[in-house]
Amino acid sequence: MGTDVAVDWDICEGNGVCIEVCPVQLYDWRDTLGHPGSSRKAFPAREPDCIKCMACETQCPVEAISISY
Repeated sequence: MGTDVAVDWDICEGNGVCIEVCPVQLYDWRDTLGHPGSSRKAFPAREPDCIKCMACETQCPVEAISISY
């Protein structure tokens, strides 16, 4: 059973905190035209690399990230 990293693009502000704090560089920017707040959002492109440190989830100011395992 793997790790599920979910980013709610409807509340994500695209500030990049998750990208900055992730020690395994899990996220990439993804164009998200039509979603509120920003035209680009964090996308968990390397989800299998997640080490469950929870840094992105705890640092997201709008709680847009959910990690489950």
